[in-house]
Amino acid sequence: MNNREFLSYFNLSADPFTREIATEKLLLLPSVERSLAAAELLVETRGIGVMTGRSGTGKSCLLRLLIDRLQPGLYRSYYVCHTSVAIVEFYTHLCDVFGLDPGHRRATMFRAIKDHILMLRSGSRVHPVLIIDEAHLLNNDILSEIRLLTNFHTDSLNALTVLLCGNEHLPRRFGLSILEPLASAITVSISVEALPKEETFAYIETRLSSCGAAAALLTSNALELIHQASGGTLRAIGTIVTASLRKAYFAKSRQVEAEHVQAVLQR
Repeated sequence: MNNREFLSYFNLSADPFTREIATEKLLLLPSVERSLAAAELLVETRGIGVMTGRSGTGKSCLLRLLIDRLQPGLYRSYYVCHTSVAIVEFYTHLCDVFGLDPGHRRATMFRAIKDHILMLRSGSRVHPVLIIDEAHLLNNDILSEIRLLTNFHTDSLNALTVLLCGNEHLPRRFGLSILEPLASAITVSISVEALPKEETFAYIETRLSSCGAAAALLTSNALELIHQASGGTLRAIGTIVTASLRKAYFAKSRQVEAEHVQAVLQR
């Protein structure tokens, strides 16, 4: 199947559910707006926050939106996703994202990072926002270090905002005694939930129309079935809709029916 012919058949100019959707084209559904507002509050209040949710619920999209909304000249974002590592490797990655020469000792890199953060504040008047993705893969020693990284001037200065982003199991770790200092320092917790039915429908229809669909490409029964099967998870929604459109294409149907969705789910 030629992908261009497939898209043209439904009058689509591009793949509606590609990961490469421009930030400005991401749909700000009510649940997304609430989570984004909480993340912006964290940045404004300059604390440590946690964003959790099941895989595919849109955490990465929220991070992109947050980074895009940070006002240049006031904030600077730093993104780290190399989390399944030992503590020295973690500091090496931090030095890399901050533009510092990594050393060979944890203590040396720790001091260099802290000094750099203070320099950003005093010299450039820029507040750094450190986003650590896949944080559920961090070991307890590294999680403990994150609290120390935010301690400036005997814990009297909020010079660094940290947002830990991970799966729904991450908060359970904070009940451990070794992580009590970190848990007590968390000021904002964001739980990214699956979409309710109405938002699932709006998400699908908006993504299709943004790519040129002039008419409803899915019947109401098909939409209902997609929501039930996906559980409102963004990634699953996109996968099922795309596969269902292909089923309709091969069946020479101009609209996705429930039977096309069912055929996808029975694979």
